[in-house]
Amino acid sequence: MFAAESKNCLKMKNLFSVAFLFAIFFSVKSYSQSGDYGVTAGYNNFILSASVDQIPGSGSDGSSGYYVGVYGDFDLGDKFSIQPELQFGQVFNNGETGEMLLLPVMFKYYLVDRFNIQAGPVLDLILGNEEEEINDFGLGFGFGGAFDINEELSLTTRYSVGITNRTPDLTASTVLGGTFDINSRFDFFQVGLSYKF
Repeated sequence: MFAAESKNCLKMKNLFSVAFLFAIFFSVKSYSQSGDYGVTAGYNNFILSASVDQIPGSGSDGSSGYYVGVYGDFDLGDKFSIQPELQFGQVFNNGETGEMLLLPVMFKYYLVDRFNIQAGPVLDLILGNEEEEINDFGLGFGFGGAFDINEELSLTTRYSVGITNRTPDLTASTVLGGTFDINSRFDFFQVGLSYKF
């Protein structure tokens, strides 16, 4: 009963977080001097990293796939802009398929005319999760860079490091009767192309 209530509270917090980011998105849109819209797609690598408290070392497992999405790019100044995106990702591992929604909000700075570095929060929502111990929703920090091939087409690479523990209630028992917390996070690596309308 308490676990169900805790999970419901977590889902409400997740919805508030998404609503808050959308509020920021619309505020920036109204503040920005100009904006562009486009589509993006590319390679998506999902990385699950896990560690056990009080035991050194950690393990990781990766799954490869693709992502597709839409984005807006809004100027904040001569060299600064903000680029919120909504992506659908799918990965494959040993005959199993995983699906997710990603919401990166990247702050971009142009070092030179055609090359920018970027960083910002990344929200992710795992779709179709049937594991009670794993939280569907997570927060990460993304960073990367992009090169504008021409006025419409850009090449982007990005890495997102998971910040939130996705298994806060998961423990492991020992033969001596002790228990250890199992902590896990989700990371993402992407390489793709963006097309500006």
